[in-house]
Amino acid sequence: MGMRDSSRLLKVLLLEDNDHDTELMIRELKASGFSIEYRQTDSKKDFFHELEKFRPDLVLADYSLPMFNGMHAFRLFREKNYAIPFILVTGSLTEELALECLREGVDDFILKKSFKRLPAVISRSLEIKQAEIEQQKVLAELERSNQELMQIRERNKLHGRLSNREFEILCLIASGKSVKEIAAQLYLSPATVATYRARLLEKMNLRSNVDLTRYAMRNKLID
Repeated sequence: MGMRDSSRLLKVLLLEDNDHDTELMIRELKASGFSIEYRQTDSKKDFFHELEKFRPDLVLADYSLPMFNGMHAFRLFREKNYAIPFILVTGSLTEELALECLREGVDDFILKKSFKRLPAVISRSLEIKQAEIEQQKVLAELERSNQELMQIRERNKLHGRLSNREFEILCLIASGKSVKEIAAQLYLSPATVATYRARLLEKMNLRSNVDLTRYAMRNKLID
């Protein structure tokens, strides 16, 4: 299903108190070909009311609202098991913050200075979420055969290319350990751990700790 097909209505719920930011985001989405219907709120009560009444396709939530910010909203959103993407909107984003939010389960991020990237971020999040839904359907259908289920789960896993040590370091990095902490735990030098990290990123065609953590979470390699 084409996510930029103007014939497909995209319903967006915004947790945002800045009308100008909302206008910029909606403008970028419409300019890229999305047909948009949206609701905007900045309170907890209205946010969950709109989730039930409006039934959006995705959520865009400001990370830094004073009374009910994006992460507070996401933690409550997650408890209710909504099967739609939740994207944080933030003025700045460090790798530490990105990793923290990914571990919480946020689908993606968009910087306020980079709203032109919003259509691509939304398309990717919708496609990933749809793929996850389809995968769940497939796994449910195969539940009667444990052997077939295991084959599906293990097929085409990138981490199958790693050595045991590389896989161990992948899991430690994804769980939030620093290179220095991993070195101490495994009785290796930080330089050796850094070399393992570079090697496993190359083997898996990943670019950063954020990509690595996202992969580990999607494949249930960490809790």
